Amino acid sequence: MSNHHTSIPLLKGNITIVAQEDTDAGSAQRYLLMLGENYFLISVKTRALILALLRSPETQQQLESEFAAEAGEHIPASTLITLAKQTLPPALFCDTPLPLFRNPFIVSATLISPRHAARMAAWLAWLFRRQCALPIIFLFMLAHAMVLPDALHAVHGAWTVSQTGALAVLFLASGLFHECGHIAACRYFRCEHGSIGVGLYLVFPVWYADVTHAWRLQRRQRAVVDLGGIYFQAIFLIAVDAYALASGDPVAFKLAWLITFAMLLTLNPVFKFDGYWLLSDLSGLHNLHQQVRQSFSTLIARAMRKQSASRPPLQARILHAYLLLSACYFVYIGLFLGRELLSSVAYLASMTDAGWQDSISLDRMGWGDAAPALGRGLRVLVWPLIIMLASMFFLNRLRLGMRVIVSSIREARTLPSRHHSI
Repeated sequence: MSNHHTSIPLLKGNITIVAQEDTDAGSAQRYLLMLGENYFLISVKTRALILALLRSPETQQQLESEFAAEAGEHIPASTLITLAKQTLPPALFCDTPLPLFRNPFIVSATLISPRHAARMAAWLAWLFRRQCALPIIFLFMLAHAMVLPDALHAVHGAWTVSQTGALAVLFLASGLFHECGHIAACRYFRCEHGSIGVGLYLVFPVWYADVTHAWRLQRRQRAVVDLGGIYFQAIFLIAVDAYALASGDPVAFKLAWLITFAMLLTLNPVFKFDGYWLLSDLSGLHNLHQQVRQSFSTLIARAMRKQSASRPPLQARILHAYLLLSACYFVYIGLFLGRELLSSVAYLASMTDAGWQDSISLDRMGWGDAAPALGRGLRVLVWPLIIMLASMFFLNRLRLGMRVIVSSIREARTLPSRHHSI
Protein backbone atom coordinates (compact mmCIF):
# COMPACT_ATOMS: atom_id res chain seq x y z
CA MET A 1 0.00 0.00 0.00
CA SER A 2 1.61 3.25 -1.15
CA ASN A 3 1.92 6.34 1.02
CA HIS A 4 -0.17 9.30 -0.20
CA HIS A 5 2.74 11.71 0.27
CA THR A 6 5.17 9.62 -1.80
CA SER A 7 2.82 8.37 -4.52
CA ILE A 8 3.56 9.66 -8.00
CA PRO A 9 0.88 12.20 -9.04
CA LEU A 10 -0.98 11.71 -12.31
CA LEU A 11 -1.34 14.60 -14.75
CA LYS A 12 -4.01 15.25 -17.34
CA GLY A 13 -3.06 13.98 -20.79
CA ASN A 14 -4.11 17.02 -22.86
CA ILE A 15 -1.21 19.21 -21.76
CA THR A 16 0.80 20.96 -24.47
CA ILE A 17 4.16 22.68 -23.89
CA VAL A 18 5.89 24.95 -26.42
CA ALA A 19 9.00 27.09 -26.15
CA GLN A 20 8.75 30.84 -25.77
CA GLU A 21 10.81 31.88 -28.79
CA ASP A 22 11.10 35.52 -27.70
CA THR A 23 13.09 34.93 -24.52
CA ASP A 24 15.69 37.66 -24.03
CA ALA A 25 19.36 36.88 -24.40
CA GLY A 26 20.86 36.15 -21.01
CA SER A 27 17.52 35.36 -19.37
CA ALA A 28 16.32 31.89 -18.49
CA GLN A 29 14.41 29.94 -21.13
CA ARG A 30 10.67 29.75 -20.47
CA TYR A 31 7.93 27.58 -21.89
CA LEU A 32 4.22 28.09 -22.42
CA LEU A 33 2.01 25.32 -21.02
CA MET A 34 -1.46 25.07 -22.54
CA LEU A 35 -4.33 23.17 -20.98
CA GLY A 36 -7.66 23.93 -22.59
CA GLU A 37 -8.23 27.68 -22.22
CA ASN A 38 -5.60 27.94 -19.47
CA TYR A 39 -2.02 29.14 -20.05
CA PHE A 40 0.98 28.95 -17.71
CA LEU A 41 4.57 30.16 -18.09
CA ILE A 42 6.98 27.56 -16.72
CA SER A 43 10.73 27.17 -16.30
CA VAL A 44 13.05 24.59 -17.85
CA LYS A 45 13.07 22.37 -14.76
CA THR A 46 9.32 22.60 -14.33
CA ARG A 47 8.94 21.51 -17.95
CA ALA A 48 11.28 18.56 -17.31
CA LEU A 49 9.24 17.53 -14.26
CA ILE A 50 5.94 17.75 -16.13
CA LEU A 51 7.26 15.78 -19.11
CA ALA A 52 8.58 13.11 -16.73
CA LEU A 53 5.17 12.85 -15.04
CA LEU A 54 3.35 12.76 -18.37
CA ARG A 55 5.21 9.55 -19.22
CA SER A 56 3.35 7.93 -16.28
CA PRO A 57 6.35 6.37 -14.49
CA GLU A 58 5.31 3.38 -12.42
CA THR A 59 8.15 3.56 -9.92
CA GLN A 60 10.11 6.34 -8.26
CA GLN A 61 13.28 5.11 -9.98
CA GLN A 62 11.60 5.55 -13.37
CA LEU A 63 10.53 9.08 -12.35
CA GLU A 64 14.13 9.94 -11.44
CA SER A 65 15.37 8.55 -14.77
CA GLU A 66 12.77 10.39 -16.84
CA PHE A 67 13.51 13.67 -15.08
CA ALA A 68 17.27 13.22 -15.45
CA ALA A 69 16.84 12.55 -19.18
CA GLU A 70 14.95 15.87 -19.59
CA ALA A 71 16.78 18.11 -17.10
CA GLY A 72 20.28 16.65 -17.26
CA GLU A 73 20.56 16.32 -13.48
CA HIS A 74 19.52 13.82 -10.84
CA ILE A 75 17.03 14.75 -8.10
CA PRO A 76 15.57 12.21 -5.65
CA ALA A 77 12.06 11.08 -6.48
CA SER A 78 10.72 12.13 -3.08
CA THR A 79 11.89 15.70 -3.75
CA LEU A 80 10.36 15.65 -7.24
CA ILE A 81 7.02 14.45 -5.88
CA THR A 82 7.04 17.15 -3.21
CA LEU A 83 7.89 19.82 -5.77
CA ALA A 84 5.11 18.61 -8.06
CA LYS A 85 2.47 18.75 -5.34
CA GLN A 86 3.63 22.09 -3.97
CA THR A 87 4.53 24.08 -7.09
CA LEU A 88 2.57 22.75 -10.09
CA PRO A 89 -0.81 24.37 -10.83
CA PRO A 90 -3.56 22.18 -9.32
CA ALA A 91 -5.42 22.19 -12.65
CA LEU A 92 -2.74 19.91 -14.13
CA PHE A 93 -3.57 16.95 -11.88
CA CYS A 94 -6.08 14.29 -12.95
CA ASP A 95 -8.04 14.45 -9.70
CA THR A 96 -8.53 18.24 -9.94
CA PRO A 97 -11.18 19.79 -12.22
CA LEU A 98 -10.21 22.57 -14.58
CA PRO A 99 -10.66 26.00 -13.00
CA LEU A 100 -13.77 27.88 -13.95
CA PHE A 101 -13.30 30.77 -16.32
CA ARG A 102 -12.59 33.90 -14.28
CA ASN A 103 -14.56 36.69 -15.88
CA PRO A 104 -12.75 40.01 -15.20
CA PHE A 105 -16.04 41.88 -15.65
CA ILE A 106 -18.72 42.48 -13.06
CA VAL A 107 -21.30 41.94 -15.81
CA SER A 108 -20.74 41.19 -19.49
CA ALA A 109 -22.60 40.29 -22.66
CA THR A 110 -21.43 38.87 -26.00
CA LEU A 111 -22.52 40.96 -28.97
CA ILE A 112 -20.58 39.40 -31.86
CA SER A 113 -20.01 35.64 -31.91
CA PRO A 114 -16.57 34.17 -32.69
CA ARG A 115 -17.79 33.07 -36.15
CA HIS A 116 -18.98 36.53 -37.15
CA ALA A 117 -15.93 38.15 -35.53
CA ALA A 118 -13.71 35.89 -37.63
CA ARG A 119 -15.40 37.12 -40.81
CA MET A 120 -14.79 40.73 -39.80
CA ALA A 121 -11.17 39.99 -38.89
CA ALA A 122 -10.51 38.27 -42.21
CA TRP A 123 -11.70 41.36 -44.06
CA LEU A 124 -9.59 43.77 -41.95
CA ALA A 125 -6.34 41.87 -41.33
CA TRP A 126 -4.59 43.35 -44.39
CA LEU A 127 -4.39 46.71 -42.58
CA PHE A 128 -1.55 45.29 -40.47
CA ARG A 129 0.77 44.85 -43.43
CA ARG A 130 3.80 47.07 -43.01
CA GLN A 131 3.26 48.85 -46.34
CA CYS A 132 -0.23 49.84 -45.13
CA ALA A 133 0.41 50.51 -41.44
CA LEU A 134 3.28 52.99 -41.78
CA PRO A 135 1.46 55.41 -44.16
CA ILE A 136 -1.69 55.16 -42.04
CA ILE A 137 0.20 56.05 -38.85
CA PHE A 138 1.90 58.98 -40.58
CA LEU A 139 -1.41 60.25 -41.97
CA PHE A 140 -3.02 59.98 -38.53
CA MET A 141 -0.24 61.94 -36.84
CA LEU A 142 -0.42 64.67 -39.48
CA ALA A 143 -4.22 65.02 -39.48
CA HIS A 144 -4.62 64.77 -35.73
CA ALA A 145 -1.96 67.39 -35.07
CA MET A 146 -4.06 69.79 -37.15
CA VAL A 147 -7.35 68.93 -35.42
CA LEU A 148 -6.39 68.46 -31.77
CA PRO A 149 -5.96 72.15 -30.80
CA ASP A 150 -9.44 73.02 -32.08
CA ALA A 151 -10.84 69.83 -30.51
CA LEU A 152 -9.53 70.88 -27.08
CA HIS A 153 -11.32 74.21 -27.52
CA ALA A 154 -14.58 72.73 -28.89
CA VAL A 155 -15.04 70.26 -26.06
CA HIS A 156 -15.56 73.15 -23.61
CA GLY A 157 -18.36 74.63 -25.73
CA ALA A 158 -22.09 74.06 -25.41
CA TRP A 159 -23.46 70.52 -25.84
CA THR A 160 -26.94 70.17 -27.29
CA VAL A 161 -29.15 67.10 -26.97
CA SER A 162 -28.73 66.21 -30.65
CA GLN A 163 -24.94 66.60 -30.44
CA THR A 164 -24.75 64.45 -27.31
CA GLY A 165 -26.81 61.69 -28.94
CA ALA A 166 -24.71 61.71 -32.11
CA LEU A 167 -21.47 61.72 -30.11
CA ALA A 168 -22.64 58.79 -27.99
CA VAL A 169 -23.43 56.67 -31.06
CA LEU A 170 -20.20 57.54 -32.87
CA PHE A 171 -18.10 57.06 -29.74
CA LEU A 172 -19.58 53.59 -29.23
CA ALA A 173 -18.84 52.81 -32.88
CA SER A 174 -15.20 53.80 -32.38
CA GLY A 175 -15.04 51.43 -29.38
CA LEU A 176 -16.37 48.57 -31.47
CA PHE A 177 -13.83 49.36 -34.19
CA HIS A 178 -11.13 49.31 -31.48
CA GLU A 179 -12.00 45.71 -30.61
CA CYS A 180 -12.03 44.80 -34.30
CA GLY A 181 -8.39 45.90 -34.33
CA HIS A 182 -7.47 43.31 -31.71
CA ILE A 183 -9.10 40.41 -33.50
CA ALA A 184 -7.79 41.57 -36.90
CA ALA A 185 -4.25 41.54 -35.46
CA CYS A 186 -4.83 37.98 -34.24
CA ARG A 187 -6.05 37.02 -37.69
CA TYR A 188 -2.98 38.62 -39.31
CA PHE A 189 -0.72 36.40 -37.20
CA ARG A 190 -2.97 33.35 -37.81
CA CYS A 191 -3.95 33.16 -34.16
CA GLU A 192 -7.38 32.02 -33.00
CA HIS A 193 -9.62 34.55 -31.26
CA GLY A 194 -13.04 34.64 -29.63
CA SER A 195 -16.04 36.93 -29.47
CA ILE A 196 -16.59 40.67 -29.03
CA GLY A 197 -18.83 42.02 -26.28
CA VAL A 198 -19.40 44.66 -23.62
CA GLY A 199 -18.83 44.52 -19.88
CA LEU A 200 -18.29 46.49 -16.68
CA TYR A 201 -14.66 46.39 -15.50
CA LEU A 202 -14.26 47.86 -12.00
CA VAL A 203 -16.25 51.09 -12.57
CA PHE A 204 -15.57 51.36 -16.30
CA PRO A 205 -18.05 50.28 -19.00
CA VAL A 206 -15.89 48.72 -21.71
CA TRP A 207 -15.92 46.83 -24.97
CA TYR A 208 -13.86 43.64 -24.98
CA ALA A 209 -12.45 41.12 -27.46
CA ASP A 210 -11.43 37.60 -26.45
CA VAL A 211 -7.80 37.29 -27.57
CA THR A 212 -6.71 34.78 -24.92
CA HIS A 213 -4.94 32.62 -27.49
CA ALA A 214 -2.56 35.50 -28.26
CA TRP A 215 -0.39 33.94 -25.53
CA ARG A 216 0.74 31.52 -28.23
CA LEU A 217 2.33 34.35 -30.22
CA GLN A 218 5.80 35.76 -29.86
CA ARG A 219 6.24 38.80 -27.64
CA ARG A 220 6.41 41.38 -30.44
CA GLN A 221 3.37 39.84 -32.11
CA ARG A 222 1.47 40.06 -28.82
CA ALA A 223 2.47 43.72 -28.61
CA VAL A 224 0.94 44.29 -32.05
CA VAL A 225 -2.27 42.64 -30.83
CA ASP A 226 -2.18 44.92 -27.77
CA LEU A 227 -1.84 47.99 -29.99
CA GLY A 228 -4.31 46.75 -32.60
CA GLY A 229 -7.24 48.52 -30.94
CA ILE A 230 -5.43 51.88 -30.68
CA TYR A 231 -4.29 51.49 -34.29
CA PHE A 232 -7.83 50.96 -35.52
CA GLN A 233 -9.07 53.92 -33.50
CA ALA A 234 -6.36 55.96 -35.21
CA ILE A 235 -7.80 54.85 -38.56
CA PHE A 236 -11.26 55.86 -37.31
CA LEU A 237 -9.86 59.24 -36.27
CA ILE A 238 -8.40 59.88 -39.72
CA ALA A 239 -11.95 59.92 -41.11
CA VAL A 240 -13.20 62.06 -38.19
CA ASP A 241 -10.29 64.50 -38.55
CA ALA A 242 -10.77 64.80 -42.30
CA TYR A 243 -14.47 65.58 -41.86
CA ALA A 244 -13.72 68.08 -39.08
CA LEU A 245 -11.18 69.94 -41.21
CA ALA A 246 -13.47 69.95 -44.24
CA SER A 247 -16.71 70.95 -42.51
CA GLY A 248 -15.73 72.65 -39.27
CA ASP A 249 -18.52 70.68 -37.54
CA PRO A 250 -18.12 71.02 -33.74
CA VAL A 251 -19.46 67.49 -33.29
CA ALA A 252 -16.49 66.13 -35.23
CA PHE A 253 -14.02 68.11 -33.12
CA LYS A 254 -15.67 66.94 -29.89
CA LEU A 255 -15.66 63.35 -31.11
CA ALA A 256 -11.95 63.64 -31.93
CA TRP A 257 -11.28 64.77 -28.36
CA LEU A 258 -13.40 62.00 -26.83
CA ILE A 259 -11.67 59.26 -28.83
CA THR A 260 -8.24 60.72 -28.06
CA PHE A 261 -9.07 60.71 -24.34
CA ALA A 262 -10.26 57.09 -24.58
CA MET A 263 -7.06 56.08 -26.38
CA LEU A 264 -4.89 57.65 -23.68
CA LEU A 265 -6.96 55.99 -20.94
CA THR A 266 -6.60 52.64 -22.69
CA LEU A 267 -2.81 53.06 -22.79
CA ASN A 268 -2.74 53.65 -19.03
CA PRO A 269 -0.89 50.61 -17.61
CA VAL A 270 -2.21 51.03 -14.05
CA PHE A 271 -5.43 49.15 -14.86
CA LYS A 272 -5.55 45.98 -16.93
CA PHE A 273 -6.27 47.81 -20.18
CA ASP A 274 -4.21 47.59 -23.36
CA GLY A 275 -1.33 49.58 -21.85
CA TYR A 276 -0.92 47.02 -19.06
CA TRP A 277 -0.61 44.11 -21.49
CA LEU A 278 1.63 46.14 -23.80
CA LEU A 279 4.06 46.92 -20.98
CA SER A 280 3.94 43.30 -19.85
CA ASP A 281 4.68 41.94 -23.32
CA LEU A 282 7.41 44.45 -24.17
CA SER A 283 9.18 44.03 -20.83
CA GLY A 284 8.69 40.27 -20.54
CA LEU A 285 7.32 40.79 -17.01
CA HIS A 286 4.07 38.98 -16.33
CA ASN A 287 1.62 39.42 -13.44
CA LEU A 288 2.77 43.03 -13.16
CA HIS A 289 0.61 43.87 -10.15
CA GLN A 290 2.04 40.96 -8.17
CA GLN A 291 5.59 41.76 -9.24
CA VAL A 292 5.12 45.42 -8.30
CA ARG A 293 4.06 44.33 -4.81
CA GLN A 294 7.18 42.16 -4.58
CA SER A 295 9.32 45.05 -5.83
CA PHE A 296 7.76 47.34 -3.24
CA SER A 297 8.53 44.79 -0.52
CA THR A 298 12.14 44.74 -1.72
CA LEU A 299 12.36 48.54 -1.50
CA ILE A 300 10.94 48.45 2.04
CA ALA A 301 13.47 45.78 3.03
CA ARG A 302 16.36 47.80 1.62
CA ALA A 303 15.13 50.95 3.37
CA MET A 304 15.20 48.96 6.64
CA ARG A 305 18.70 47.66 5.79
CA LYS A 306 17.52 44.09 5.43
CA GLN A 307 18.67 41.43 2.99
CA SER A 308 16.36 41.16 -0.02
CA ALA A 309 16.11 39.42 -3.36
CA SER A 310 17.60 41.23 -6.33
CA ARG A 311 16.37 41.54 -9.90
CA PRO A 312 18.11 42.23 -13.17
CA PRO A 313 18.69 46.03 -13.41
CA LEU A 314 16.37 46.54 -16.39
CA GLN A 315 13.49 44.66 -14.76
CA ALA A 316 14.00 46.58 -11.52
CA ARG A 317 13.90 49.93 -13.34
CA ILE A 318 10.73 48.98 -15.20
CA LEU A 319 8.98 47.88 -12.01
CA HIS A 320 10.12 50.96 -10.09
CA ALA A 321 8.88 53.23 -12.90
CA TYR A 322 5.57 51.35 -12.96
CA LEU A 323 5.28 51.67 -9.18
CA LEU A 324 5.93 55.42 -9.38
CA LEU A 325 3.42 55.86 -12.21
CA SER A 326 0.78 53.90 -10.29
CA ALA A 327 1.36 55.97 -7.15
CA CYS A 328 1.10 59.26 -9.08
CA TYR A 329 -2.07 58.12 -10.81
CA PHE A 330 -3.55 56.96 -7.50
CA VAL A 331 -2.83 60.35 -5.91
CA TYR A 332 -4.32 62.16 -8.91
CA ILE A 333 -7.53 60.10 -8.72
CA GLY A 334 -7.76 60.72 -4.97
CA LEU A 335 -7.40 64.48 -5.41
CA PHE A 336 -9.91 64.48 -8.27
CA LEU A 337 -12.51 62.55 -6.29
CA GLY A 338 -11.97 64.69 -3.22
CA ARG A 339 -12.41 67.89 -5.23
CA GLU A 340 -15.55 66.58 -6.94
CA LEU A 341 -17.04 65.40 -3.65
CA LEU A 342 -16.52 68.81 -2.05
CA SER A 343 -17.89 70.54 -5.15
CA SER A 344 -20.99 68.32 -5.21
CA VAL A 345 -21.65 68.81 -1.50
CA ALA A 346 -21.25 72.59 -1.82
CA TYR A 347 -23.51 72.70 -4.87
CA LEU A 348 -26.24 70.61 -3.26
CA ALA A 349 -26.05 72.60 -0.03
CA SER A 350 -26.42 75.89 -1.92
CA MET A 351 -29.60 74.84 -3.70
CA THR A 352 -32.92 76.17 -2.42
CA ASP A 353 -36.22 74.31 -2.60
CA ALA A 354 -37.10 76.27 -5.75
CA GLY A 355 -33.75 75.35 -7.25
CA TRP A 356 -34.40 71.68 -6.65
CA GLN A 357 -37.79 71.92 -8.34
CA ASP A 358 -36.36 73.80 -11.33
CA SER A 359 -33.57 71.24 -11.73
CA ILE A 360 -35.72 68.13 -11.81
CA SER A 361 -39.01 69.42 -13.22
CA LEU A 362 -39.72 69.20 -16.95
CA ASP A 363 -43.22 70.71 -16.80
CA ARG A 364 -43.99 73.44 -19.31
CA MET A 365 -40.56 73.02 -20.86
CA GLY A 366 -39.86 73.09 -24.59
CA TRP A 367 -37.29 71.05 -26.49
CA GLY A 368 -34.95 74.02 -26.55
CA ASP A 369 -34.73 73.98 -22.73
CA ALA A 370 -34.39 70.21 -22.46
CA ALA A 371 -30.59 70.10 -22.81
CA PRO A 372 -29.82 72.62 -20.01
CA ALA A 373 -32.40 70.92 -17.78
CA LEU A 374 -30.89 67.52 -18.51
CA GLY A 375 -27.46 68.87 -17.65
CA ARG A 376 -28.71 70.29 -14.34
CA GLY A 377 -30.47 67.03 -13.53
CA LEU A 378 -27.35 65.00 -14.22
CA ARG A 379 -25.30 67.28 -12.01
CA VAL A 380 -27.84 67.16 -9.17
CA LEU A 381 -28.66 63.45 -9.19
CA VAL A 382 -26.38 61.27 -11.28
CA TRP A 383 -22.89 62.78 -11.08
CA PRO A 384 -22.71 62.90 -7.24
CA LEU A 385 -23.83 59.25 -7.15
CA ILE A 386 -21.08 58.26 -9.61
CA ILE A 387 -18.49 60.18 -7.59
CA MET A 388 -19.68 58.54 -4.36
CA LEU A 389 -19.45 55.02 -5.83
CA ALA A 390 -16.03 55.78 -7.33
CA SER A 391 -14.88 57.12 -3.95
CA MET A 392 -15.99 53.92 -2.22
CA PHE A 393 -14.00 51.91 -4.76
CA PHE A 394 -11.00 54.22 -4.26
CA LEU A 395 -11.13 53.88 -0.47
CA ASN A 396 -11.28 50.09 -0.79
CA ARG A 397 -8.19 50.16 -3.02
CA LEU A 398 -6.50 52.47 -0.51
CA ARG A 399 -7.29 49.97 2.25
CA LEU A 400 -5.76 47.14 0.21
CA GLY A 401 -2.72 49.28 -0.54
CA MET A 402 -2.20 50.03 3.15
CA ARG A 403 -2.47 46.32 3.88
CA VAL A 404 0.33 45.65 1.36
CA ILE A 405 2.50 48.31 3.01
CA VAL A 406 1.93 46.91 6.51
CA SER A 407 2.57 43.31 5.39
CA SER A 408 5.76 44.42 3.56
CA ILE A 409 7.06 46.10 6.71
CA ARG A 410 6.25 43.04 8.84
CA GLU A 411 7.92 40.74 6.34
CA ALA A 412 11.00 42.96 6.17
CA ARG A 413 11.37 42.85 9.94
CA THR A 414 11.78 39.06 9.79
CA LEU A 415 14.63 39.27 7.26
CA PRO A 416 18.28 39.20 8.37
CA SER A 417 20.16 42.47 8.37
CA ARG A 418 22.68 43.32 5.69
CA HIS A 419 26.33 43.25 6.74
CA HIS A 420 28.86 45.48 4.99
CA SER A 421 32.47 44.47 4.91
CA ILE A 422 35.11 47.16 5.36
